[in-house]
Amino acid sequence: MNNLLLVFTFFVVLISSGFSIRTLRIIGRKVSEIRNAQRELEKSQRAVAKSARQDSGAILAKMNLLNLQIPGIAEKDFNFILSLTSHPARFDALALVLPELKKQVLQPTEIILNIAHDDMKQLPQSIRDLAATGYIVINESADLGPGKKLIPTLKLYPGMPIIVIDDDLILTPDLTLQLMLEHHLYPDSIIASRVHRVTYASDGSLEPFSAWEKGSDALLGPTFDLLATSGAGTLFPAGSLHPEVLDEARYVELAFHTDDLWWYFQGRRNGTGVRRLPGYRALDFIPETQDVGLWQTGNKDRNDINFKKLVDEIGVHDGN
Repeated sequence: MNNLLLVFTFFVVLISSGFSIRTLRIIGRKVSEIRNAQRELEKSQRAVAKSARQDSGAILAKMNLLNLQIPGIAEKDFNFILSLTSHPARFDALALVLPELKKQVLQPTEIILNIAHDDMKQLPQSIRDLAATGYIVINESADLGPGKKLIPTLKLYPGMPIIVIDDDLILTPDLTLQLMLEHHLYPDSIIASRVHRVTYASDGSLEPFSAWEKGSDALLGPTFDLLATSGAGTLFPAGSLHPEVLDEARYVELAFHTDDLWWYFQGRRNGTGVRRLPGYRALDFIPETQDVGLWQTGNKDRNDINFKKLVDEIGVHDGN
């Protein structure tokens, strides 16, 4: 009897194992099919993205040609300063960004790299070598965080258009050209390649920064309802910002780490609207730079905190 039970158990286990193996094979085939489908989808998405970039490039090229046909544009002054900053956690990316600036169709009169005094000793030799050739100017400044991308350069060149960029972005070769062309069409406006749209509460007051429409393409401006995200490429005309913009202590008190809000309030109180570049430009980050980006290191909370400070201390102006 026991032998029969053992034989029966053996056959049950054998049959169950067979079904299990068959089931696992079916599951394996399904997993493979899903993975293959995912790979095909990713391949298709990459092809679409590449096509979109190519189409965007063609459109921008046509825009360049159209803009260059603007009456009197050839007689305009196309001199400008390109300004940026960095810090040790981003110095590797900076070493990649700076040589890429040579690809800009319209070259700046000067490239100013503002570095905090305490960070100078960590600056890579490759960047020092660029400065030695005269390609860039390294300017030591107080540690103003991202605010030093513009404030020290405004002090050096108060009478020139200044284009600011971030040290973690790959730029399209026509960026500075487009900004300067738009500057000559709207000489009294801040020109931005990327913007956020201001939103208002039912009583007409500005809603907190977190409620604003990010990366908006709804308006072109010039208008007070757009905030320039400066690091993506923003041109500040001479005199476009209120003189208090240079007050480093005030900046640290009210807007440290949230420089775009500082520029917005100091532009708005000076009567300067923001004009967005026509078309759409995606943010193309250098890989592995965003772990130390401001959004990851506190700006999710700081923006609304500093926004309230700026509203309370500076107020919301509709011109001079």
